[in-house]
Amino acid sequence: MPASEMHPSRRLLAVLVWFHRWIGIATCLIFAAWFASGAVMLFQPFPSLPHGAQMALQAPVAPQTDLVAPAQAAAAVPGAETLRLIQRAARPAYVVEGGGLMRAFDARTGAPLPLLSPAQALAEARRIFGHAASATGPFDYDQWVVHNRFDPARPFYRLDANDTDGTQLYLSARSGELLQRTSRSARAWNWPGAVLHWAYVTPLRKHWRAWDASVWWLSLVCMLVAIAGMVLGIVRMLAARRLHPPRLTFFRRPWLRWHHLLGLGAGVFVLGWIVSGWLSMDHGRLFSRRTPSAAQAQAYAGCPLAAVLGQVDPARMAAGPVREIGVTPLACRPVVTRTAADGSIERVDGSGRRIDDAAMQALVLRAVAAGWPQAAEARILPADPTATDALAEGWPPTAWRVRPHAPSAADLYLDGNTGRLLTVMDTSRAAYAWAYYALHTGNVPGLTTRPALRRTLLLIPLAAGLLFSVTGVVLGWQRLRAGAARADGAASDADPARRPKRHRARR
Repeated sequence: MPASEMHPSRRLLAVLVWFHRWIGIATCLIFAAWFASGAVMLFQPFPSLPHGAQMALQAPVAPQTDLVAPAQAAAAVPGAETLRLIQRAARPAYVVEGGGLMRAFDARTGAPLPLLSPAQALAEARRIFGHAASATGPFDYDQWVVHNRFDPARPFYRLDANDTDGTQLYLSARSGELLQRTSRSARAWNWPGAVLHWAYVTPLRKHWRAWDASVWWLSLVCMLVAIAGMVLGIVRMLAARRLHPPRLTFFRRPWLRWHHLLGLGAGVFVLGWIVSGWLSMDHGRLFSRRTPSAAQAQAYAGCPLAAVLGQVDPARMAAGPVREIGVTPLACRPVVTRTAADGSIERVDGSGRRIDDAAMQALVLRAVAAGWPQAAEARILPADPTATDALAEGWPPTAWRVRPHAPSAADLYLDGNTGRLLTVMDTSRAAYAWAYYALHTGNVPGLTTRPALRRTLLLIPLAAGLLFSVTGVVLGWQRLRAGAARADGAASDADPARRPKRHRARR
């Protein structure tokens, strides 16, 4: 029957069959790779260097009384947002960030500091690991510092411990801070894990826009293939149920039969997992972002960083053994955080007086009222670090929740130590956290605090999804081989030189 004479439902079914068959052949290996790499990531996440571990490795800030005013350093960086005092290559330095830029200044003279030299990087490696250590670089990109969050700190040196674990640290040549750590085992497992799962190959990932668009569109196509397969699977099952006796599938070829049955059994999980994985690449396309507007951020800070730093006494900043001193503007007041080697934080004002929780909450409420007038009346609650929202957004255990009385107002989450805003949690962002993170990682109430149970419950459908994908790979290979054989046969019939010779039977 010509396609033009077919019923619209049959034409739609024919289109779905074509799309699922041929686009599925192109994407079946991607499905298999996603399920296999997802299983690896349950046990081995992408390498990281938590802030507490960074502080344990960072050199202590030597007590100083002759520091220049930190406002001088902040004034040299347009749009400065944060300032830290650290020990950089045996000298105290202000590290200022803002507008995607990071610059370091000598804290005793105020002069801009050049990038760390190879000799300084080697000295840092030997300070941490001993004389067997080595340093490589500087370089802009490496597989383990390819994420765009490292962009302001580039270039990097890689510090090798040359130990049995293959420990490597990444040192920012710009700030002098240690920002990443890997081991030989973590690197080996991450190639078939996070690198494969996220398409984290350096040539693509270092171009954020190209990587974002590529993975988003690829995930969208795979999601449509899964949707088409789900529809076709249900249609075929309903047709098989009308047979006598009723069946789940009428396919007789083994691989096709298993593909249909596994699709019926694991289809809901496969589709949910692919959709939630696609949402991980949303980045504001369908759901709101976690960040405040520029006007809200400015009102929350109260005044520019340089103006706030004018209230800070530099002689009191480096008093005592600390690894990092940070300054955050909050309601036009400085919140100074002094971090010790064990990761503990002391919160003081510009004069060195301790800021207790009550005073900090009063500052936070004043800042929130300036940035979000509808939240002028609000209360502050501790955030549950095991909640799905907290895990999805990566909040620290010190996060606070600002809950406005107005039902339509968004909840605000911030770091209770520094006052730094973490997430503007409106209804769109809350829905995103559940649609993406809960569906994709299984971090839902009852499982977030039971990691072994969560892994076990996820491994079962991941294994089913992998087997389902393997059946698709085999079917795709069989169809391609059959098509190649038909094409070869047609070419043989058309070419007299390739036709088999026929001999007359002798009489």
